[in-house]
Amino acid sequence: MKNILSALALLAVLSSCSLKWRMDGQDQTQQIAVEGWIEEGGFANVILTQSIRLDPNTDETEIALGDIPIRWGKVTVSDGEQEEVLVGRMSDGIYPPFIYTGSRIRGEAGKKYTLKAEYSGRTLTAETRIPAPAKIDDVEVIQSELSDTLYSIRISLSDDPSEKNWYKVFTMIRSEEHRYYSSFLGTVSDEVFSGDSHAELTVNRAFRHTRLDSYTPFFAKGDTVYVKLSQLPEDGFRFWSDYENEISNGKNILFPSTSNLSSNISGGRGIWCGYGSDIKEVIIK
Repeated sequence: MKNILSALALLAVLSSCSLKWRMDGQDQTQQIAVEGWIEEGGFANVILTQSIRLDPNTDETEIALGDIPIRWGKVTVSDGEQEEVLVGRMSDGIYPPFIYTGSRIRGEAGKKYTLKAEYSGRTLTAETRIPAPAKIDDVEVIQSELSDTLYSIRISLSDDPSEKNWYKVFTMIRSEEHRYYSSFLGTVSDEVFSGDSHAELTVNRAFRHTRLDSYTPFFAKGDTVYVKLSQLPEDGFRFWSDYENEISNGKNILFPSTSNLSSNISGGRGIWCGYGSDIKEVIIK
């Protein structure tokens, strides 16, 4: 394969530590892939993986998925006033199960944050800012016409027509999920609002690559859903839009057919993104 895997593709798709891949025997430089974020009011989180190029016709080297996460990197975050080295730790809520987290620099809306990741003599850098938090004005639960046990969620928000804004929706279902996942088709630019200050968005169930056969965009009766609406910078919007285009077009994001996902990482691939978020709990009775 000619394309390099993104960190998000690895995190979303890979679910078995026993699976092994074979690397191309040709001389090549592995890229480092980043999935990093910092939210208003929260601390920095960064996942580092080693992206690989696949060639099914060679059998020279086998690499287990457990070797893909980078556990011995140095990850530093700065807000321009202070600097913090993140601490790496195991985490059952993600896959691969290793993440670097901060505990000192807390995200603030309007501030810029720089990321530096160092590993094996290589240095990756990126910068992001945290926009003003988005605000969910109202939530509506709508029964599906397909079944009396399936429901969709609609949220309303206020958008400033004089500004250019980008939004991302995440969801987490209590008792089923332990982290927020990207709501299917939940990345929008305020261009779709046609200048209206009052806008509505449909919140779909997150698309999980490990549950392809049972996916439905609806929620079920009895679900408690946490809906997170985030405002994000333009480069984050481009990254998530590319990700969703691959899914909605029926492609396999493990093997992008034409290009990598958009990236703001200098020296590697992936995304370092700031989010200004609002969260609502929705109980579907």
